[in-house]
Amino acid sequence: MGLFNRNRQPAEPTDEALPELTVSKAQRLRDLVRGSMAVAGYEVTVYAGHVEDADGRQFGLGGLARRLAAPRVPDKKWPTIVDDHVRRLLASVDGPDEFDVPTDDLLERTYLRLYEAGALPSGNWWTYGREALPGVLELLALDLPDSVATFNDEQVAKHGLDRLRTAGLANLRREEADERATHEGVEILVGSMFMASTVLVLREIVLRTTGEAHLPNGVLVAVPFRHQLLYHVPRDGGVVEALNTMAGNAAAGYDTEVGPISPHVYWWQDGHFQQITHRDSDGRIEVHLEGGFGEVFTRLFPGS
Repeated sequence: MGLFNRNRQPAEPTDEALPELTVSKAQRLRDLVRGSMAVAGYEVTVYAGHVEDADGRQFGLGGLARRLAAPRVPDKKWPTIVDDHVRRLLASVDGPDEFDVPTDDLLERTYLRLYEAGALPSGNWWTYGREALPGVLELLALDLPDSVATFNDEQVAKHGLDRLRTAGLANLRREEADERATHEGVEILVGSMFMASTVLVLREIVLRTTGEAHLPNGVLVAVPFRHQLLYHVPRDGGVVEALNTMAGNAAAGYDTEVGPISPHVYWWQDGHFQQITHRDSDGRIEVHLEGGFGEVFTRLFPGS
């Protein structure tokens, strides 16, 4: 082994503005974003940690850098991931004329939708949004024939936040999974681009899927990407295997699928979410058994 290590090249330094990436990979990211924006008709000025268009709008690169730095994301997928990211950002910022209609015409197509907070462009377009889960923002989205557009502050003020949010929750309640599987006690639901967002009506999803109305130990849940929801109702020592399964699947789905939301597992109880998993500096998954979930885990798995 010493012979093989003797001529080993020193590791490339990390980028100052995008420390998740090396200097060369950070520059590749900037080049890809510039190219994707140009194809979409936007000439941008590229800075170390963001790009800026001719109107002064800034689009941060930090969330995208974290996405691409994940160990399971191969370099060959970078262009596709960047193109999808840029397309979604521009669709969010430049909402279509469909918003300029009577409010009643919007309600059946309005949904509450989850977004990775760090991946949204900087600016004051969505100050109405709230952090639904740690690191995950809840915004209002309008379902269009070929895409989804996000309501900005001006559009929400025009049509009314309370009325739009009530409609958004009602429409989430009508969402049903196209596919369902169970693995190691974990329910895996796959559906439309609003499937992950149904975590906002989790109690009803659990009741409809597995028939459990009484949830004294809460629910473990993950929303790795927009089309998938994972959950497990803790009942006994099986929570250990379920948590391991969820942690691995959530991280893998977040790293590799389109529309990533969060790589983490959360514990839900009575509408509140506690983050259970974390990633260390090397990308390894850590489980934190603390707070309310720590008490539940100790009760269900006394040997921990």
